Amino acid sequence: MKEDLIDTFKISRLVAADIAGCLDDTGRRELDAWLRESDENQAVYREIRGDFEKGKRQWPYSERQVEQQLAMFHRYRRKKISRGIGVWWRYAAVLVLLLGIAGVIRWQAGSREREKELVPIQMAQGNAVLVLSTGERIALDDTLRSVRGEASVDIRVADQKVSYRKENESALEQVYNTLVVPRAGEFKVELADGTNVWLNAQSELRYPVQFCGKQRVVYLKGEGYFEVASDREKPFIVKTFSDVDIRVLGTKFNVSSYENDAYVTTTLAEGSVEVIMPEESVKISPDEQLVFNKNDNSFRLREVDASIYSAWKDGLFIFEDQRLEQIMEQLKRWYEMDVFYSGEEVKNYQFSGDLKKYDGFEKIVKMLEEVAGVKIDIKGKCVTIGAK
Repeated sequence: MKEDLIDTFKISRLVAADIAGCLDDTGRRELDAWLRESDENQAVYREIRGDFEKGKRQWPYSERQVEQQLAMFHRYRRKKISRGIGVWWRYAAVLVLLLGIAGVIRWQAGSREREKELVPIQMAQGNAVLVLSTGERIALDDTLRSVRGEASVDIRVADQKVSYRKENESALEQVYNTLVVPRAGEFKVELADGTNVWLNAQSELRYPVQFCGKQRVVYLKGEGYFEVASDREKPFIVKTFSDVDIRVLGTKFNVSSYENDAYVTTTLAEGSVEVIMPEESVKISPDEQLVFNKNDNSFRLREVDASIYSAWKDGLFIFEDQRLEQIMEQLKRWYEMDVFYSGEEVKNYQFSGDLKKYDGFEKIVKMLEEVAGVKIDIKGKCVTIGAK
């Protein structure tokens, strides 16, 4: 009897899933096999399905309805001997099916409610980290404070900025710090020579606490905007870990060199820079942009509005005829989400427009749908983009 009841519960889930419209192929085969076993099984199935299709039973069941069904079950159970085991078992099977259906429908309703309650896609959280030459890692925030641990310099943190001041003019050894900016983060560093660097989300800058020797060399992963203090005796060089270096004396420029991107993009705002690539060096002028292709070592030089490419440091995303896939890669550095596309052609849709970085993601989605001509579906942290 116990095994029969377990089997009946299993069948109840199959019938419930069938009526609820969520029965998979495996379940369909199992249900069909059960229906073929006897006319009694088919009669039970027809009775339950027929009542629901005619609207005689409400679903999902309320707590009160379930309690009423259970009470009836117990009354029939006490009379099972006088009425016969077959009749009682048929009623028990019907009841278990009813309760199974109620459970599935309740689960579906609960799932819909849970979807409504899902927290919308949010900006990622995390503090920038300063890595000292000793390997010590210090989480940075807006708190005004001094950082101890490096000889010859005074390190202060305030207003999303870490600043270095010389305490000893003649440093004998060049030691390095690294500023690590997380997803959805921004931070600024003022180097010991007076150069200011803004770091974008998911970026790192490795730099000396004091510059020794004939050059000022820093190492960038990700994206940074540089305002370089002029020093004709010591050229400033940005190494990108992508076989591209930028050599300057005093100027303002933006460099984007994310590890997973196929390109290293240098955009000049003021002054003059030389972009040193594996096979060639090119000097660029203000409002020019050099895009180096890491896959084939080719490059292209074009005129642009340089302010567009540094707008991120002022709280804006500005896109000019940019592919949708590139746009979403930038947004993923700020928002907690995974992005999927309905087809390869969707990735190549182009978009021009301004988005405020700190707007809710819903506003960004609405703008993209209206201007880029796409349909965006969001479930939890999964964003699926398709053609309208």
